[in-house]
Amino acid sequence: MEPYQIVLEELLKVPGSLTAGEDEIRMHCPRCNHPKPKLYVGLNRGLLPRKVLMYDCKHCNFQGGVGAKFLKMFNIDVTIGDYAKSIKKVSRSIYKTVNPVTKMVKNDFKIPDFIRPEDQFKVDYLSGRFGRKLTINDIKTYKIVLNFKDFCNFNKINPIKYLDTNDPNKIQYAKFLFTEYTKHFVGMLSVDNNKINFRNINSEALKGKRYMVHVFDKKINNPYMYMPDIPFDILAKQPIINMAEGNYDIIGAKELYFSNEDYSNIFVAVGTRKAYKRALMQIMKMTGFLNAKLNIFADNDLDDTKGEDESVNLSWYRDMFKDMRILFNDITINYNVATDSNGKPCKDFGNLSNPVELVKYKI
Repeated sequence: MEPYQIVLEELLKVPGSLTAGEDEIRMHCPRCNHPKPKLYVGLNRGLLPRKVLMYDCKHCNFQGGVGAKFLKMFNIDVTIGDYAKSIKKVSRSIYKTVNPVTKMVKNDFKIPDFIRPEDQFKVDYLSGRFGRKLTINDIKTYKIVLNFKDFCNFNKINPIKYLDTNDPNKIQYAKFLFTEYTKHFVGMLSVDNNKINFRNINSEALKGKRYMVHVFDKKINNPYMYMPDIPFDILAKQPIINMAEGNYDIIGAKELYFSNEDYSNIFVAVGTRKAYKRALMQIMKMTGFLNAKLNIFADNDLDDTKGEDESVNLSWYRDMFKDMRILFNDITINYNVATDSNGKPCKDFGNLSNPVELVKYKI
């Protein structure tokens, strides 16, 4: 009996597992816990003659290669029948899940739980922007990618593999970016764990690029959103949705005004101001929040007709939210109207080393 067959026999012993065909079984998915055995485990014909098992849940799209992480979910020893030798040289597929409510596809990636000495300058940069010293817990909470190589190794992924191209020029450029991101950039991981929004700290080769985005799997087409890994209570009596365009802005708002977290707040960055409405629809699916308070921490750089106060623009936000206004208890637009030492407007909340003077407008 071959190693993969021994593994299939062990998985078949798990309660509820059934034979589904030649070299294939179906079982209950440990991710979505569907009452029916929707998780198929079978031989990957595309990798023959290397005989490796793959899994795919037909309900939640939980899928990947059967390895130690998967087998541990069922308390099965990966070394049985020398199966580990069969998968040793096979690159790990990206593990994915699909939320049955929002339909959001999400990669199962984690933030490394260590900081290398050579990345301390990145921590210092972030500490300056956050206005305090960062800890490893902050790195994980804010889904910060300090070292791209470490992140890929920690999650056993090969970013070059997912280029889906044989063009040597594109592969060479991707390798160049991999090195630059690792040495000179700091990133933040999107809510679906599929995009990293990188900030250039000291790259001379990419001096003109302040921000760059790395996408792991281009087949995942979720709209961009960033959310710190902060739990929230879906049964909160008065839920509050806090939103901003930039990742640093929503972190700045959290650090400034929500240090005593009571799990009634959710924090979201949407990338561009036109994405607020789309992101709100997704958040409401995720949380079920009704009659929530909505806080927008806005960039103070709109250039069309100004609001009644003549110092900031409100009409743009009124127009955008007019058909959703009934869904919220109140909507508040928050501006930073402070000026720096040179008298220039600070514009946003993304750098707490600059002054902050908060002005609120209800719309």
